[in-house]
Amino acid sequence: MFKKKFFSRLYKFIIYKIFKLIYGEIYSIIKPDDNAEINEKKITIERNNYKIFFCSNSTLYTDRVHDTAIIKDNKIVEGASFQIRNNIYQESKNSSVFEKGTPRFRKKIKGTVLSLLTGGGGNSNYWHWLFDVLPRLEILSQKGKKAGDVDYFLFPSLEQRFQLETLDELNIPQRKRLSSKYYRHIKANQIITTSHPYIFLNDPFKDSLNIPLWIFDFLRDKFLNKIDKNSLNKNFPSKIFINRKDGKTKKWRFIINELEVENYLKSAGFKSFTLSDYSFLDQVKLFYHAKTIVGLHGAGFANIIFCQPGTKILEFKSNSAGDAIKNLALNNKLIYNDISSDPKTTDYEYQAGDIEIDLKILQKSLG
Repeated sequence: MFKKKFFSRLYKFIIYKIFKLIYGEIYSIIKPDDNAEINEKKITIERNNYKIFFCSNSTLYTDRVHDTAIIKDNKIVEGASFQIRNNIYQESKNSSVFEKGTPRFRKKIKGTVLSLLTGGGGNSNYWHWLFDVLPRLEILSQKGKKAGDVDYFLFPSLEQRFQLETLDELNIPQRKRLSSKYYRHIKANQIITTSHPYIFLNDPFKDSLNIPLWIFDFLRDKFLNKIDKNSLNKNFPSKIFINRKDGKTKKWRFIINELEVENYLKSAGFKSFTLSDYSFLDQVKLFYHAKTIVGLHGAGFANIIFCQPGTKILEFKSNSAGDAIKNLALNNKLIYNDISSDPKTTDYEYQAGDIEIDLKILQKSLG
């Protein structure tokens, strides 16, 4: 084990040295005002202040999880770059590129690239895709820049079905889509970045409780217009249970007696759904037509922004899960309730923990 770790560290050290020789070391920080090719614009959306950075002849490097550095003349552009440690945004001086450099071969791109990178959450998580990634398009549009004005869009990932389908609905051509999985280190004529859509207190867990209302309006405007709101399709019933049979997190967040709960809900007129079995627009339809929605705490509840006012939401969650979904429901004029309990597992993190649902409490909650 010791030898394996030693050689792994040695290999990384050598790789970092080689790429520093190729592209040079990142040695300091530059502010937008210090370079004429870096343009910082400020905008306001519903009293929320944002910044847009237009960086000409610049470089972007990302590790796809913690750090994304915008680099000009081997200096990190302050404000345009981000560094995340333990879910908290750090100062540019903490960027890993100072130590590791940019250890990927750089790809040159002719034209303008809009970066929609947002940290590891945007790679595969539905919630972060809807609320962290896509709203950056609207932030840019507030400065008069439309999707057609951008040559390429750099996304966290393009592997999930919902990612591809939402971009199709937003009319972003496939030829303009870049994935950070294959474009971790790029140089372009111009790189554009924006502020995070809702991180204002520099605490993602607290900030997620108060996602600005304009984001909901933006998503509803873009996607609700794609469905037939007047159709009463029996495939989209009024009572739905969102199961977690497809949950990657099932190892650390699930309902211990899920089958028992599911059978009870079916007897009460609910239909069970596994969201990943449905296209993005079908999920929008499902939530739009629902009158009562029950499910375990998870990213799928992001879809409640497509519900009609007055829809009833019943969330199952551990006491460690927080109130993000509750606030999302209330901010969208929905009727919220929850069944929460201490996790039955002891080795859990934030939002995690297996829970057991008391059917008597469930019956009472459904009223």
